[in-house]
Amino acid sequence: MAEPSAFDRENSKLQPLGPPPGLLDQFNLPPAFVAFVRRNRRPLSIVAVFGLALALGISGYSTYRDHRAGKAATALDAALAAGAGSRSQLEQVASEFAATPSAVWARIELARLDEREGQRAAAIARYEAVNSGLGSGSLVKPLVLIKLAGLFEQDKQWDRALALYNELAAIEGFAAEASRAQGRVNEQAGRKAESAAAYAKFLELTAPADGQAKADPERDMIRFKLNQLKK
Repeated sequence: MAEPSAFDRENSKLQPLGPPPGLLDQFNLPPAFVAFVRRNRRPLSIVAVFGLALALGISGYSTYRDHRAGKAATALDAALAAGAGSRSQLEQVASEFAATPSAVWARIELARLDEREGQRAAAIARYEAVNSGLGSGSLVKPLVLIKLAGLFEQDKQWDRALALYNELAAIEGFAAEASRAQGRVNEQAGRKAESAAAYAKFLELTAPADGQAKADPERDMIRFKLNQLKK
């Protein structure tokens, strides 16, 4: 007797076809994972659409932010080159492009204009506003602290100047500069012991790493001041 052929009509009726393989089956994924995806197709689709929308939103915001920062930088350059009319243009940069680095620099430049025009109180107010908006890691913060503390020194507000120099001392790379300034402020305020301690700290921080004495006019001046305070 001949064996049944695979192409025999009667034989084909006895061999029903299974469901056609899906896309997930082509990747040799674990059956349990494939079943999970098929059971949760709708919620997973919603999550995927939400993720795509979020990614597009972030990308769009980044593009907008970069474009705005570029416009702010251009406006700041124009304001700095404006000469006599720079104040109004700097004010416009500070207000129109708030929260950009260019706006911060515009406010600092406005404070410097106030200084040059003898408006010390206005300059202090501007620097304080800028300083309050800067993070501890901002590269601009040491500059603002030094300028603001210097204005308080000129105004003989010793304690406020010292507080700012204490803040400066906590920033890496500025401890020596802050110690020298603290010595100077305390000396002007008549606080000899505090001044001597600050100057001694400065000499300690600026001592040569190899321990060998080298010509250093600044250290020589501080050493002389320290000796005078100890008399």
